[in-house]
Amino acid sequence: MADYIPFAIQEEIMKRLPTKSLMRFRSVSKSYKYLIDSSKFIVDYSFNHTHQKHLLVSYFDTKTFEPKYVSFVDDDDTFPREKCFLPVPVPVPRSPSLFYQPTIIGSSQGLFCLNINIKNSRKNAKKVVLWNPSIRKSVALVVPDNLDQVHDVITIGFGVCPYSRDPKLVKINYCKKHYPKSKFFTPWRVEVYTLSSGSWRSIPTVTQPRKSIFLRSEQVVTDEFIYWLATDGISYRKRTWDFEGYNMVVSFELASEKFMEVSLPDTLARAYNDKIAISKLKRSLVVVEVFKEANKEVFVVWMMKRNTFTKLLVINSPDASIQGVRGFWNYIEPTPRMISPDKPIFEKGTHISVQELNSEHIIYTGVIVNGLEYGAHSYTETLLLLDY
Repeated sequence: MADYIPFAIQEEIMKRLPTKSLMRFRSVSKSYKYLIDSSKFIVDYSFNHTHQKHLLVSYFDTKTFEPKYVSFVDDDDTFPREKCFLPVPVPVPRSPSLFYQPTIIGSSQGLFCLNINIKNSRKNAKKVVLWNPSIRKSVALVVPDNLDQVHDVITIGFGVCPYSRDPKLVKINYCKKHYPKSKFFTPWRVEVYTLSSGSWRSIPTVTQPRKSIFLRSEQVVTDEFIYWLATDGISYRKRTWDFEGYNMVVSFELASEKFMEVSLPDTLARAYNDKIAISKLKRSLVVVEVFKEANKEVFVVWMMKRNTFTKLLVINSPDASIQGVRGFWNYIEPTPRMISPDKPIFEKGTHISVQELNSEHIIYTGVIVNGLEYGAHSYTETLLLLDY
């Protein structure tokens, strides 16, 4: 039948198919494989945002000492029945003297970036893995560990540039050895890695934030920016020390490779670090503020538009055992039956569950978390990394 359909039309049809079907078509004929493996088809397919959406729940199992990844199809009709456990994207060392714990740095355009620390008595290695769960392919990259002293820290950022279509890593070095009343800060040292070049390069100091700014490890990626929560000045979790400084958001534009500082509303700027977190709702950055009310947690969601934050909604936890927001999910457009198309991911004891925003209804995913480093991430099917 394919003989009667022009190849150009077949190409347009394939651009709308799930990645699972495309991987099979690569084995059907040489012409299909050549088309699907071409850089143009990979880009055209990967930046078409109409493809199937998924929810990835990740955690580290302390019983088996393995990372676990569970993918759900983003479909209201089948969630959470249609799910699968994904294989670990990198080999897992097993040794009493070796500790392996990958954590997801961030996700962008259907790709995930995993930070991997392998420690034993003889070495301290650091690398990251770019992973495409849709086609089950990963690429491991070495991160230069050029720390000058034990108190230096490295923050890694990851995103896919929407213009060059090139995955990028941002490595930020700075010293975190500061004590109360100390006014000594060391300048940032920033390097950028692009997958197409396969090399690291430094970026000018003039494009970097002030050296008094410290970043938190968690990040959010929108179409063009990587965002981190940050503190300008010195802040301490110990309540016996005064809070000297204020919270803010630091962004990195993937195209221009420039940093920018974004102010937060006063209630967020002066909050303790463990009372606020960043997330992504649709394609926008949100800051989630948490406080206690009647022994239950209340979550206030602030959305950023044009570098200004406005209060979007308040989520009242229906259950006192719910501990925190792990992200937002569901890209389907609103219907008259729904107040919001997004569903927040909560941790409830050892279960991952979903609460619908238009009601107090909770959906249990069936995923039981018995370990550490767990989270929830939305992603869209992509072919990026297929040609690497």
